Amino acid sequence: MFGKIGAAVLAAMLSGALIGGAQAMDAKLQLVTSGVSHPLAMVSPPDGTGRKFIVEQKGDIRILNAKGELQASAFLNIQHKMVTLRAEFDERGLYDIAFHPNFAKNGLFYISYAGLMPGDADLGLQLWYNHANVVAEYRVSKDDPNKADPFYERIVMRTYHPMFNHNGHWIAFGPDGDLYVSVGDGGLADDYGTGHNKVTGNAQDLSDRHGKILRVNVDGVQPFAVPADNPFVKDSSTLPEIYAYGFRNPWRCSFDLGGTHELICADVGQNSVEEVDNVKAGATMAGAARKVRSASTTSTRMSTRRLATAPA
Repeated sequence: MFGKIGAAVLAAMLSGALIGGAQAMDAKLQLVTSGVSHPLAMVSPPDGTGRKFIVEQKGDIRILNAKGELQASAFLNIQHKMVTLRAEFDERGLYDIAFHPNFAKNGLFYISYAGLMPGDADLGLQLWYNHANVVAEYRVSKDDPNKADPFYERIVMRTYHPMFNHNGHWIAFGPDGDLYVSVGDGGLADDYGTGHNKVTGNAQDLSDRHGKILRVNVDGVQPFAVPADNPFVKDSSTLPEIYAYGFRNPWRCSFDLGGTHELICADVGQNSVEEVDNVKAGATMAGAARKVRSASTTSTRMSTRRLATAPA
């Protein structure tokens, strides 16, 4: 991912719809901007400015203004907080940005990134785990709306990650005002190696954040509060922040803009199958068996409601 990725951000101009595969899709690509490096996300804040914030994997967030002009200097740079990325290929980095629903007034936003292992972490984690995936709160500078406050960071969540890959860490606020976080299953393949539950697999282990969609409230209680209606909040054997489970590497998700605003997640497959799931509270994206095998693929889960699959 950190290797040879095009430097231009493209927006798809779509006509037609995909409804049960009944209609064809006519897609046209239009150049929006160039001069960015390894763009992973582009998000518009709810403040009416028309700006677009571009997340660069290497640790910068850039601003594209309403006129389509790319701001020369970064809105935020956190490279000093991140692990050193491999030049040839890496799945770590600065993953995503999410703006607080009241961003226009409070200036708060949230980022997710592959952070350094803190010095006070358990010795076993420091020796055997790869990095710490972080979700953190930031705020806009009081002096410049196109700059973040470089002296403020509040850690909302830190999840220790055993391998360099399968990080997930899409983040977004849902229509309920809560913050949703996707977490990959820990890395490597077949739930093998350090940091993996070899019996159930991490994605099915409800005492572990890996392979899950999490849902938390970032207003008030620190580092976060658990919404009272989270599906496992009354189960003492389960982490209360878990919203859904059974994922491999839920890299990007989105809330439907219409209807009941359903949560749709793309879960990266292992060998031959990619999956898009309709995520429900308390649901698992896997069947009773930990593996679903076919002649061409091994998967850590089987969707309870699979919207689409495609060759990897």
